[in-house]
Amino acid sequence: MTFSRSPLRAATLLLLSLLLATGCKKEEGEGGKAVIKGIVLRQDVNAVGNPLGDPYPFHDTRVYIIYGDNEFQDDDVRTGPEGNYEFRWLRPGDYTIYTFGECDCPGKSVTVSHRVTIDGKKDVVTVPTITVDNF
Repeated sequence: MTFSRSPLRAATLLLLSLLLATGCKKEEGEGGKAVIKGIVLRQDVNAVGNPLGDPYPFHDTRVYIIYGDNEFQDDDVRTGPEGNYEFRWLRPGDYTIYTFGECDCPGKSVTVSHRVTIDGKKDVVTVPTITVDNF
């Protein structure tokens, strides 16, 4: 009887080890306590792309986030009056933050993105300022 319990015990230990290892896996997304935040500015430009004046806060525009290596957006937020945004309740991992510039030209949309990493469970990661052109 002792011989038959040993393989069962080994299989049980192996199964528990696999479950624990899976639970410790780094997985991006919601469910944590970390924050990614930043500011989006808008730069008016003329028809040839030269800046007109200084950049200013781009309020009420969408900012998107991609968790890890996903191909499509996982969430989005709108910027506040000062162009600020936050993605809250994130887990450690890699993220891509992006938004679009505005252009009145058909078929032309300019994407500005930054890749960031959250290392700790309660990190607050600030994305470099995103400046988008407004044609």
